[in-house]
Amino acid sequence: MWTESVDLHSHSHRSDGLWSPSEMARRAHANGVKVWSLTDHDTSAGWVEAEAECKELGLKFIPGVEITCEVELPSTIDTENPKSWHLLAYFPNGASDELLEWLATLKDARLPRMKAMLDALEELGHTILLADVEKFAEGSLGRPHLGRAMLEAGMVDTVQQAFDDWIGNDCPAFRSRPLPSIAEVCEKVRNEAGITSLAHCKYYGVELEVLIPHIKKLGVDCIEAFHHSHSDSYRLKLVQSGMPVTVGGDSHGTENRPSPGKMLVPLKSLHQAFCP
Repeated sequence: MWTESVDLHSHSHRSDGLWSPSEMARRAHANGVKVWSLTDHDTSAGWVEAEAECKELGLKFIPGVEITCEVELPSTIDTENPKSWHLLAYFPNGASDELLEWLATLKDARLPRMKAMLDALEELGHTILLADVEKFAEGSLGRPHLGRAMLEAGMVDTVQQAFDDWIGNDCPAFRSRPLPSIAEVCEKVRNEAGITSLAHCKYYGVELEVLIPHIKKLGVDCIEAFHHSHSDSYRLKLVQSGMPVTVGGDSHGTENRPSPGKMLVPLKSLHQAFCP
């Protein structure tokens, strides 16, 4: 049996989405979602608002977060993977104050990195003020906010161009920041009785024969098999990998993916904690 009533990956303006946590909850509900998670980048700032709205709507809310992690691959693996991996962390029973404080340190680390990128743009002849970036963010500060500021300043024609030419990985104004390891995050989440899932794994450019045993060794619980970037054949391979799966539309409220929901997943493969 398949269901469209679960979506475990979406973003609000607390990170790089366009809308509030409550608006994203309403959009999920309008699409028939019954089990929903808000997974803003490196922050829990939207949980309280999202949970309150979900109670009003009758949605089951799973507190979640998408944590940016360092790349952990054996040196023998040759891949053009990105500069970081994203691990989805879910807390069906809530999270401790200690965990929330740790998440706050991840969010705070984004500010010095943003300042370094603005300094780099200045050296390249383009002045973008921090205040011009911050007005696009309600919480966790990220490159999409900088891209919007660059668009508003007339430096680029689209946010995608900002990434392609200036602030994407390996671009002249890109700057990295300290990141936790996947193994470290898995341990912290496990200590909270939480669940981890590797997000949009196609993005990392690693063959599944290598990826699956590797992330199992690191302690990852699930894999996000059902993501908009995955083809049907790739999803099938992930379902057949033997790992429990998660599903998420990765909606940011933008035109191409405006709302959570409308994502099919087989119930027999979905991790039991997320079944409606």
